[in-house]
Amino acid sequence: MPRGREPAIGLVSPPARALGEISSSSRWRGIGLGCVLMAACSCRSDGAPSGTPRPAGSAHAGAPNPFAGIGHVGNQVKGIDAIPDYDQEAQALRDRVLPRLPDPLPEARPACVAMLDAARQFYVDTEGEASTAVKTMEATRQADLRACEERTEPAAAACVAVLMAQSEGEYPWVLDQCSRAFPRAPAG
Repeated sequence: MPRGREPAIGLVSPPARALGEISSSSRWRGIGLGCVLMAACSCRSDGAPSGTPRPAGSAHAGAPNPFAGIGHVGNQVKGIDAIPDYDQEAQALRDRVLPRLPDPLPEARPACVAMLDAARQFYVDTEGEASTAVKTMEATRQADLRACEERTEPAAAACVAVLMAQSEGEYPWVLDQCSRAFPRAPAG
């Protein structure tokens, strides 16, 4: 390997380390680079050090969400200060989806079948009939159907079916958000 092109220590495969393809000086350069990167990332995006509290009113609270869909997880560059309030987003999702749910709501089994069918169709449309996602959904369908009937509120399953038909996100994410928006009633 030419000098100056050594990979950082954390990126070296165990076989390369075993063969001694990395000099100790490149190890120290890799560690030094890691320390520089960590130091560079210790500030919030608004310029204040991460240990400093944000001034009142500077957070995103109350600001309209420019991303109406539920697939947006937040600005990863802004870090922990930009983590969305998923429960609040689920409530907004509930308000948005409720008028589009079937009335009356289907029983658990038909709602779950519609949910799984919509999720499968989403992956067929986006990845193709022979994709790994479609094959996985087919292989786990019976177990997923049982789990849905046992753990998922019919309104949540109907919510997933509506949103998957509109390609509003990956199936696990949409299921999580719809389950938060329409939680299962406590047993008993």
